[in-house]
This record gives sequence, structure tokens and C-alpha cells, in this order.
Amino acid sequence: MKTRKIKRKYVSGDVREYEVSGGNWRINVRLDSNPFIGRIVIAGGWSGNSVFVRRLFEDVCEVWPENVRVNFLMACGGFVIFEWPSSISYVENNLFPDWNIVQVLVGEAEKVCRRILNDELRERLVEFVNYLSFGVDSYMVEGNLRKPHVELVCLVDLLEDRYYWTGKSYPTVDQERGLVRISDSDTHFVSLDVGRVMILGCHDLTVFNNRNWRRMREWRRKIKSEFRSLAKGFRPTIVLHHPHETDSVFTWRNSWRTLMKEIDSVRMYAGAGRYYNPFGKERSKLIDVLMETKLGDTIDFIVRPKVG
Repeated sequence: MKTRKIKRKYVSGDVREYEVSGGNWRINVRLDSNPFIGRIVIAGGWSGNSVFVRRLFEDVCEVWPENVRVNFLMACGGFVIFEWPSSISYVENNLFPDWNIVQVLVGEAEKVCRRILNDELRERLVEFVNYLSFGVDSYMVEGNLRKPHVELVCLVDLLEDRYYWTGKSYPTVDQERGLVRISDSDTHFVSLDVGRVMILGCHDLTVFNNRNWRRMREWRRKIKSEFRSLAKGFRPTIVLHHPHETDSVFTWRNSWRTLMKEIDSVRMYAGAGRYYNPFGKERSKLIDVLMETKLGDTIDFIVRPKVG
């Protein structure tokens, strides 16, 4: 792997800033004393292009502090975007889809991810981390949530080169007609050597939000009840959440609080949404969002894409 030039700009408290020579971003590193989870937090727009994803992983390795190792390195929902397979031209029931369709989508997503995480990059990453988790999206019609699309999440065991797949199970209102929902909620729960892990797609965390419960449609209440029952039975110790964007400390606060009240086995959690608001100015300070969306020590790689 070609080593890229990294220039350290300054060190201030627990934040270090780096600039990748000839690169597309600056990277800030915020480090707690004993990190268990690492987060790649993109502060700006992101295309999900495979070339940029690989390059960003390479640059994160370049700026990784010495003598720091974590169990998980997370990135946002839609971190990778792959082309919608031509073999799927119609989805009859997106809320309870044919499992064969889901398997085709997962297969295409894994092909793309394996091309990104080739042997060379995987061997480099495993120097610092055991598992990766990030969102992988695809759209039949780009950006159209009312047409078939999928929001997958993969967990990659770097040592074993093994992929675990799940995806968004609880759609937003805008996605009710389009999201190819992951209806098998069991896929959100994985037992690893470091603990029992619950993996959540973007809107999945709102399963633990009781707002408007009585006015909610019956199928939504059922999804929430069944998911929460599974979570209580599984008793996860770690929760990994993969939102697309998080620019406010209030976005997920109630959901996290309810989750922690209901599932007392959880010892740490983290979310890694982009710090970005496509509709205007960000609503909370980045450092406040970082602190609000975790429990436990982390190392945060804050990626600031260059403009122009």
C-alpha cells in the first residue's frame, strides 16, 4: 500500500489535526483515555464512492495514534453506495420482502465491500482494530425514498474475513413505500468474543422511542414490540448505531434513554452519523454531538471534506 504524506497541523488538548497531502479532507483525532470503539465521523457531504471509502480507510490508518487499539471502528449509514442490481426491477412487498431479493442485495453489497477491503487494506486495518461496521446503501432511483432502495449495515470480522449483514428494519414515514426492509430482526444481534452486539441502522434506534405510541399504525407497534422483546432476551452489552446524519444532540436522546432503561445489560454504545444537515446550518456543536452519542471511551476520526 502506498504511504501518503500526513502533515500534523497542531495538537490541542485531546484533539490532533492532520491534513492528508493531496487528499480530499482534513482529519481531526479526538482520543479518550481507554477507547473501546473508534468512529469515523464525516463533517460534511459524502458520496459513498468506493474509491473514496478505501482512501479514507487508508488515511485513517496513517493518522492512527501509536499504542492505541480498539475493538470496533464504525462509520455512518450510507458510508458505501453500490449500484442497484439490474436483476431486481420490481419489489412486490417492500415491508416484508421476498428473502431472495434481500439475499441478492446483500450479495452485491458484499462484492463491493470485499473489493474495498482487499487483503492489503484488511491487513493494515487489523493492526488497529478487530471489527468494522458501516452502512451500505443502494437505490433503484437515486435519492428517491419512495422507490425501492435498501439501507444495509455490515459488521466485518477483520481477523476471520467474515461478514455479518443486517439493515434498516424500521422505516421512516417517507420510506414506507420504498425501503426494502430487513424483516428478520434476529440479524441485528451478533455474539462476538468481545461481547453481545446489537447492530442498528439509522432509524432503527427509534424502535426505543415511545412517542405517539397510541396513534401509531399497528404494524409499526408490532415491529417495535417484537424488536424490543428480542433485545431484552438477547441482553446486548454493546450497541452500534449507524445513522446517516446527526447534527443535533436531541435527535436520538430519548431513544437512547429508553433503550438504557429497558436493557440494563448495555455497557457501551456509540453512533457514528455524519455531522451534516442537508437543509441548513448544523444545530448543535460537533463536540456536543460526539459526547451525546456514546457511552464509554472512544477514538473519533473527524473527517472534514475540502470544499472546491
